Amino acid sequence: MNKAETGAGSVFVAIGIWMLLDAINFPYLVDGVPGPGFLPLWIALGIIVSGVVLTAKGIWPRLAMPDAEGVVWPQAAGWWRVGLMLGAMAASLVVLEKLGFMVTTTLFMASVVFGLGFRSRWVLATVPLGSAVALYVIFAVWLRVPLPKGMLAFFG
Repeated sequence: MNKAETGAGSVFVAIGIWMLLDAINFPYLVDGVPGPGFLPLWIALGIIVSGVVLTAKGIWPRLAMPDAEGVVWPQAAGWWRVGLMLGAMAASLVVLEKLGFMVTTTLFMASVVFGLGFRSRWVLATVPLGSAVALYVIFAVWLRVPLPKGMLAFFG
């Protein structure tokens, strides 16, 4: 039994339950769209599930990775990719209001696709734009979440 994982998992479960008890006090839906309790509820459930998995791994070591100590860390190129994606995320947060959701998401997804090693112009052009359109349809159209329009505000 791994006491550290069991203890940490138990703490995660407790924090998740506390968050869940707070989240259920907020309305889940408001006028048919996700309300202030939507995201906290799902985050709390995710934390609880993660805590249960971590606790189970601590109690039953055979559920853990067989060679967890032999983890191979990425070389310099791998760290550069991680840095590129984190930098792109930070830049996206800074320019989101000015450029708008569609432009920012397309540029962010292009940097992620590039960071993952895809160099095909076709992939770099279609995947980011398709992802941005899909996310816009899910959030702005289906869930009716107001997203920043930015420089595309003249389209309505």
